[in-house]
Amino acid sequence: MKNNLLLNDWSLLLSLSILFISTFVFGQNVQVSDALEVSTSGTSYRNPRIALLEGNRPVIYWGKAGLNPKLYISVMDGGDFPNPLEVNTDGIEFNIWGGSLGPQITAKENTVFLVFEKYGEAIYCIKSSDGGQSFESPVVVYDPPQGRVATLPTITMDEELNPIVAFVTTNNNEQDARYEITRSTDGGQSFPTPVVANIQAAGAEVCECCPGAIAATGTEEVFLAFRNNDQNLRDIWVAKSSDGGNSFDQATDIDTTDWLIFSCPQSGPDILESGDSLFAVFFSGAYGANIYISALHKATMQAGHSFQIPSISGEAVGQNYPAIAGSGDTLGIVWQESGDNGLEIVMTWSVHGRADLMTQHLMIDDSPSAQKLPDMIFQDGIFHIVYENHALGKVIYRQVTFSEMTATEVLQVKPFLASVLPNPFTTYTTIEIKNPEDEDIHYRLYNASGQLIDSFVSKASHVPLSLSESSKGIYFLKIQKGTALLIKRLVKL
Repeated sequence: MKNNLLLNDWSLLLSLSILFISTFVFGQNVQVSDALEVSTSGTSYRNPRIALLEGNRPVIYWGKAGLNPKLYISVMDGGDFPNPLEVNTDGIEFNIWGGSLGPQITAKENTVFLVFEKYGEAIYCIKSSDGGQSFESPVVVYDPPQGRVATLPTITMDEELNPIVAFVTTNNNEQDARYEITRSTDGGQSFPTPVVANIQAAGAEVCECCPGAIAATGTEEVFLAFRNNDQNLRDIWVAKSSDGGNSFDQATDIDTTDWLIFSCPQSGPDILESGDSLFAVFFSGAYGANIYISALHKATMQAGHSFQIPSISGEAVGQNYPAIAGSGDTLGIVWQESGDNGLEIVMTWSVHGRADLMTQHLMIDDSPSAQKLPDMIFQDGIFHIVYENHALGKVIYRQVTFSEMTATEVLQVKPFLASVLPNPFTTYTTIEIKNPEDEDIHYRLYNASGQLIDSFVSKASHVPLSLSESSKGIYFLKIQKGTALLIKRLVKL
């Protein structure tokens, strides 16, 4: 039975201090970790990308530019990164481009897929089934026909651990650019003939040197974000497939900046699914060198206005290469920005959707150098960030954590025991609690911003809890039994 109970006055709780002391504070306690150097030696490391394995272990993939290019991967172990593993490409002479045009990665559970290209020849994919400890031989994703060139691969993975790869194809003069996409159905052992994803976008041509981003929902919906090229109007579009990537029959211009540019900006979008919406962040030079966020309703493919993300100083400075991550109402955007010490890595975040993204900034790294090309992923209250120290040619990793609620307790002499299993969970979980006295137990559920979501009273020892209508993210369950108080942190996936 649900009751519209209000949170008790904390002065009443404090009056019971003979039995226990409790503090329960809402607020944002933000911490940026010290820098971890992922690459232990060498220089010219470029464009690091990050994903998470099971157990929330970061795995980082990057390339080494130069006459003898290499691909590397490193998986965090015990809070540190061991010496990186050089990825064996079976002698394929791949390309490492400058800027944001480097290799890409996706990971889920213990499966890792990497993509890379040999310009003018083919797009390749490599699979690891043991969390990046070893890799199979490269598989050809797409071998373009004579007169066509494939470049700039990007990748994601569906719920069945099948990779989905998108890439740009052009003619030999880098014209007639299209975004094509293919989805493996056998775990990356083979890839069917790709389909053109931008077919519904204006002008029928895409930006020839701008990477894209893919998001997949279940087994049917696939979204591809890309920079279009409609007679040099280079807006960001999102194309949608409702049949698993076999066709793309809808596309929406989500970029209201209307940037007209006659050369290639080499900067593409990043996207994040959040409930019934899809968020995209991107660079535009229409009104200066700025970054923006747009939202798209996935079902209707309707987009709103593009909002500019201010610089950390609030002044007009150069921003570029944004990445977005989050879950539910928790969002974070990271990017590179011109500052007093050169190129800096800056972040903004919100626990209320887009509401606070314009006002809350963090300086991630303003070392006297050139920090570039950040990537970011979020899980269980932690933003994992990786970027390139361009001056030193190093790969740097940091964590950003923030708690919306902290709780410290000293309970009465005979505290009660309670557990919530499973946790994390997707929709339903169960509270297991010992209650031999058959007392009323009061439950109050809060979201990460401290808003009361639900409250109820029960005497049962097994209490089902449903968050089927709530967003993914972090929640806090306050359990009060008599004068004893317990607070549990819940994670909805």
